[in-house]
Amino acid sequence: MSNPEHPRAPQPPAPQPATSGAFSGDFNLASLVGEVVEAEPVSAQCPACHLHALVAVRLVRDDDGRWRQLDEDEEEEHDARAAGDDAAIGEKRSMLLDTCPVCFGAWFDAGELDLIGDVEVDPELLRTALGDAAARRCPRGHGPMLEHKIPELVRTPIERCATCKGVWLDGDERRKLALASTKEGQGDRKRQLTRRGVIWAAQLVTQLPVEVENPARGTPRIVYALLFIELAGFLLSVAGVFLYRHWSVIAGLIKQEPLHVYTLFTHQFFHANWLHLLGNAYFLYIFGDNVEHMFGRLRFLILFFGAGIFGGALHVLLTRATGTPVIGASGAIAGVMAAYLLTFPNAKLFQLIPFTPIQLKIPAWVYLGVWVLFQTVMALFSAAIDYAWFSHLGGFLFGFGMTPLVLRWRRRQVAREVKVPAAPYAR
Repeated sequence: MSNPEHPRAPQPPAPQPATSGAFSGDFNLASLVGEVVEAEPVSAQCPACHLHALVAVRLVRDDDGRWRQLDEDEEEEHDARAAGDDAAIGEKRSMLLDTCPVCFGAWFDAGELDLIGDVEVDPELLRTALGDAAARRCPRGHGPMLEHKIPELVRTPIERCATCKGVWLDGDERRKLALASTKEGQGDRKRQLTRRGVIWAAQLVTQLPVEVENPARGTPRIVYALLFIELAGFLLSVAGVFLYRHWSVIAGLIKQEPLHVYTLFTHQFFHANWLHLLGNAYFLYIFGDNVEHMFGRLRFLILFFGAGIFGGALHVLLTRATGTPVIGASGAIAGVMAAYLLTFPNAKLFQLIPFTPIQLKIPAWVYLGVWVLFQTVMALFSAAIDYAWFSHLGGFLFGFGMTPLVLRWRRRQVAREVKVPAAPYAR
């Protein structure tokens, strides 16, 4: 997959250094930690996860002082106004931020933390403290950065370039210091509470998880195609065009007649009822769009169908319900979930505690870890042997084994396509 190219966008006026050494109330970070650089987009590999090139996003500050990210249409309008030197844009009303869409880390050029306006970094500490040598490289190509430990602010060190004075913040650090640069932190409090209330009401009915902040980049065409195929297979079976039993996995039949091994592939296109279909479609959509972007279309197809086949095979080997037909794409989707777990472990999900109205925001690794544990317990100890627990586990194992290989390939690919690769791939 190729990385997006970021056109050079018009830049806001650079903040001016303070003329006095004393300050009260607001401070000017630029005057203390270095000159403000021309904040054009960088061409660099994410120094943290290495899985994506840094992507430039445009932030604007509304009249109420809240920063928000422009969508594509708004950015085109902004660029047109900036080209016309429209005074309505105003000084310090706009900035570019270089971010990683996978781990949500962000690169702040000198002065940009000050522009965000909600930062509590001690500028004097950043200016004077002697940092330890860091393994990560400056995205602007100045070599290794320095680590600065500020335990009263964040648990992990902050990386800073001694040359350009830029600062790298990992995803968790960025949420604390620059929440305004994510959609989760945008909008007024009332709108945020309303949105969360709608999600809570929907989860009371469905008990399904909801992604908080992990938008897919680009159109997940393979996910859409698979959703269409799954729907078509279900409708054709309902109409009687195909009898799903002829295409389902029956463990005892495959053991007796190995020619029926083809059903390890075909059983993925049929579902028992609307609830079964819609549940699988939901999980494929919320987890699959991000995974497809990371894997690429061909590798995503291999992941999906490979997990479905491997899951079906494990079911045949281990199930006690040897005469029960098994249909559905659950094993394939379990493989996609494993890929999501390894790629986006800290992506946030809303989830209700079962049988309670209590809504929590949890990282993906917690939700998917509990899901795997539940599947394992049910497969080994449950009397409900007619459910394809082993198919789910088999699909998950396939995805868990394939994903590290794909991520290794992707990191090397990204390193070849940017000007400043991450430290392990520096030339």
